Amino acid sequence: MKRTGPTLLPILIFLLASLTKADRSQAQEREFPFSVAAVERALQQLGAYRGARLPSLSGFIEAERAGVPNYERPYYEFKLDLKSLGPSQTLVSVEANVSAWYTDPQGSNSGYQKLPSNGRLETDLLDRLGDFLNHNQATLAPDVRGMEQQIESMQKQRADADRRIAELETQLQERKTSGNEMAKKEYVAVAKTRVRILGAPEDRAAVLLRAEPEDEFEILEHRGGWSQVRLEGDRRGWIRNSSVRSGALASGGGAAAEGKLSTVPGFAVVREIVTPFSGEWARLKDKPALYVWARPQGSALNMVAGDKLQFAEHIFMERYREAAHDSRNSVAGVVVIFLDQRGGVAAASLEDIRFWAEGRLTSTAFIKNCSLDPPGAFGNPAAVGRGANR
Repeated sequence: MKRTGPTLLPILIFLLASLTKADRSQAQEREFPFSVAAVERALQQLGAYRGARLPSLSGFIEAERAGVPNYERPYYEFKLDLKSLGPSQTLVSVEANVSAWYTDPQGSNSGYQKLPSNGRLETDLLDRLGDFLNHNQATLAPDVRGMEQQIESMQKQRADADRRIAELETQLQERKTSGNEMAKKEYVAVAKTRVRILGAPEDRAAVLLRAEPEDEFEILEHRGGWSQVRLEGDRRGWIRNSSVRSGALASGGGAAAEGKLSTVPGFAVVREIVTPFSGEWARLKDKPALYVWARPQGSALNMVAGDKLQFAEHIFMERYREAAHDSRNSVAGVVVIFLDQRGGVAAASLEDIRFWAEGRLTSTAFIKNCSLDPPGAFGNPAAVGRGANR
């Protein structure tokens, strides 16, 4: 014990001095003309937040300690602090913590010890950070345009949401106050074919749809020579007053006024297909036609000829209106096949049906333009038979 005392005393003094110096070690600071986020991304790519081993202590700690024997496995890590000085200015503070395993010859004080950095590691990191930032400005700079686009998108979404809320509030108020007001609503029917419904009360506005004769719309607002009408769902459009007539569908002329669109009892449609016309009638020969098969309802196998003709007219008008609103429509006519005992086939071109719907053909003239086979199955052959041979 007497011999080890003097030996341990210098070592203890040495260790105390090293700890005091380590405590006195100061962090190095440097300002960079980049945002905190950009600097942090750069430090991450440089690996500054991960520790690493040193090849030796020489050159990285104070000189008087570098030559001390019994140190091994030297290691360092950085303590980093980033402080924003403005949108594009950051103060970086860095301090290197160096440690190594000390083997005590006496075996009692072995373990990892913190050693004072001489500043080389800190200076090297700050230099590398500056070079990295200068060479990667484009990738590290904030995507200003991208952020502007995000802001614009979010503002648009908020405006759309506000507009939708306003529409829903209006609809809710309308439903709350509707009650007996339904009878006071104003309706108009389209008077011509392919009438444009526009997105605004001006001729150059976008076309929302093209309406056909007898299409009916609720009037929401009048503005000069225009009327705003309700479309499907929450959509609204504008139509010129000169293109419509007031009141319900039966208020005007043409086929609708003659009651041809009412449901006809006694028949039921059992099948529909689109296929080229297989008959010899010149107006539809080899052209695509909509075939509609109808059978009597119940046990009425022998139907009155007038009822069959009325049902055929009903199908002609109904299928024409469906086809006129379908942009994919390519049929040239409609053919109705009756499956009762007397049978009968009625065919009409889509053009004639349109003229009839617009009032440009009377019902009598329209029937004469149709193909009725045999004519007697649909009424007086003398009155309607000429259409069969066209």
